[in-house]
Amino acid sequence: MKTLILVLTLSVTVSGAFADASFQEKTQVHFSGAIGSIINVFGRSATHEGVVSDVYIHRDRKLSRSGDTGELIDLDQEKIYYINYARKTYKVKTFDELRREYEDAKNRAEDRESKSSAKSDEKKGPEYEVEFDVKPTGNKETINGWATREEIVTVTVHEKGKTLEDAGGFVLTDDAWMGPRIAAKRELMEFEQRYMKKLYGDAYMANMQQAMAAMAATPAFTKAMKTFNAKQGALDGTAIRSKMTFESVTGKNASQDQQQQSGSGVGGLLGRIRKRNNNPESGPQRNSMFESNNELLKATASASASDVALPADFRLEK
Repeated sequence: MKTLILVLTLSVTVSGAFADASFQEKTQVHFSGAIGSIINVFGRSATHEGVVSDVYIHRDRKLSRSGDTGELIDLDQEKIYYINYARKTYKVKTFDELRREYEDAKNRAEDRESKSSAKSDEKKGPEYEVEFDVKPTGNKETINGWATREEIVTVTVHEKGKTLEDAGGFVLTDDAWMGPRIAAKRELMEFEQRYMKKLYGDAYMANMQQAMAAMAATPAFTKAMKTFNAKQGALDGTAIRSKMTFESVTGKNASQDQQQQSGSGVGGLLGRIRKRNNNPESGPQRNSMFESNNELLKATASASASDVALPADFRLEK
């Protein structure tokens, strides 16, 4: 998902010159609710203190490492190395293998979709519209050596023709501390785009958009993320630290039809949340579904061949 977001965020053509880059960032995610409590337990450091990742890009290679695991992408050899630093071993997959796995998964998804669409009596849910807003707070702070300013990005998804307070919906909020444009993060996005294009071909962008939509938990989340990625260009600079939250809002006048829709849609989810509220008629109530925190710790516009090399004493794991 992280790769998909990076690729979809990049809206310009990749430049011909490939620059080196290295950076370190910390990411933490937290899920809410009963299922979220289980995910948080098994998520270990990712859902507790956070995961620190180091990324190095040199020419046609990118190495990313988090703790004892790493991934090395070689565009020239068309291979991906999955590294275990604790055991000093690695596994290899070729781009051809990844393409076959992708096509198999795509065919299975299309088969399921065709069977689902055959149910002509299935009731369609209401239409939803998306609103996007950016508000600078005026707050400033120096974070990891970068001068930053705070900007609040809000994406609201609600039923068309109705307000969020009345019918409910979802709100995606990003509390972003924006610093100067960081070349290393730009190089990461351009590398990911080159990687996806070489792996899946010229039609990769459309395929990735379809994959992202299929992975999303609800139609509202899909709409919110697509709008957020498309509008990120409105923010000048690079987010040095950000906190993203995704909340459901149970409207005070949510319709019964909305509450009885399929559990995979917005209405079904709002209905289940509404039932859990002790006083559903008291007005709109917000329920946090998940939050993620990301912080850029350091970044440089340099990396060497040794930074993206497979350790010589590591063995291939069968």
